[in-house]
Amino acid sequence: MVEAKDAGPAVASRQLRKRDLRRGQIIAAARKLVAEGGHGALTINALETALGFTRGVITYHFDNKDEIVLAVLDDAIAEIDRATSLSVQAEVHAVDKVQAAMRGMVRGFLSIEEAGRVLLSFWSRLREDPRAAEMNAALYRRWRAAGSDLLRRGQALGELAPCDAEAMSALMVGIVIGVVTQVWFEPGATDPEAMVDEAGQSLLARLRVPAGTPQIRPPTARSAGRAPTSRGSGAGSSPD
Repeated sequence: MVEAKDAGPAVASRQLRKRDLRRGQIIAAARKLVAEGGHGALTINALETALGFTRGVITYHFDNKDEIVLAVLDDAIAEIDRATSLSVQAEVHAVDKVQAAMRGMVRGFLSIEEAGRVLLSFWSRLREDPRAAEMNAALYRRWRAAGSDLLRRGQALGELAPCDAEAMSALMVGIVIGVVTQVWFEPGATDPEAMVDEAGQSLLARLRVPAGTPQIRPPTARSAGRAPTSRGSGAGSSPD
């Protein structure tokens, strides 16, 4: 009887794993189709051929092609964000983290072609497709928020000069998109690494704290809880 009671959750767990596996397989195949042939190459028929699944299996997990396109973009952007986050975490100083964030995003977009292809396809239909417009806007909001957080943490440590974190973060996003779109539109005409380095140096000239400026260090738990003492107090002093 105990085995029978436990069978329900076990079956549900297996079904959930199978569902996640199938979704992952569909997204991976869709990403490959887009990377190799562009947005137009992604069709339900093409997915059936690539996966050996029936149309019913695909449409069980995704209602239509638009849902698959959104999943492709979300998956590709998540991969870029993870790689960028690792690049930022590998740096010690805030100025280096800022440059690593921009360089990581540019490299991610240029190495993961399907992210660029899908993003470009979104831009072409932002006025007609509210869902695509909202997802595009959400991406920009997320990138700006991450940049603002990075800048504020550097400022709190005294490693970055005061600035409008929101405006500077929006500028960083604009630099990344500007670099990658130039490479997409005219491959080989520009050097993306050189562009990021030049842009980074310009930003850092604004963000660097002038030499000799005392750096702010966050208080330790011990110092934060320590009561102030006067010079006269101590083991050798006598009470009034």
